[in-house]
Amino acid sequence: MRIPTASLLLFLLPACFAQEKMAKPVQNVGLADFAFISGHSRGEFDGGIADEHWSEAAGDSMMGMYRFILNGKVQMYELLVIEQTAKGPVLRLRYFDPGLVAREDKAQVWSYLLVHFVPGEAVFERSDKGARITYRTLGHGVLESRVERAGKKPEVFQYTHSAD
Repeated sequence: MRIPTASLLLFLLPACFAQEKMAKPVQNVGLADFAFISGHSRGEFDGGIADEHWSEAAGDSMMGMYRFILNGKVQMYELLVIEQTAKGPVLRLRYFDPGLVAREDKAQVWSYLLVHFVPGEAVFERSDKGARITYRTLGHGVLESRVERAGKKPEVFQYTHSAD
């Protein structure tokens, strides 16, 4: 049976816009909406192990920690927080080398504003548009983190995720 193109478009068009309608204005997103991130995520990346933990939301923040292990040695740590602000949630992070030696100047903190949210997916972007971080649940115990930096190949982490 052949379905006329016009009928097919009328059928598919609402479905194409359904996901966009589920998007919340970022000012209305609360920390409870990030429950899909909290827990332990672990996966392989660039021949090493990426290990990330996120707390549950408490007060006006969530905290996360990340480490990258290669050949049995830590190469890098990150301390992350998602803070609730008047403009909506903001992801803030700092990088550290082994020994907790900060990579940035003492006052430097990378801040990423929430720019897009649908249940199970959050996109944060720096105000200079130089970097973007996306967290997305893929279901079946998989959490994806995608880091995009201007002029560089995106880094995609697919973690085995548990709420513990």
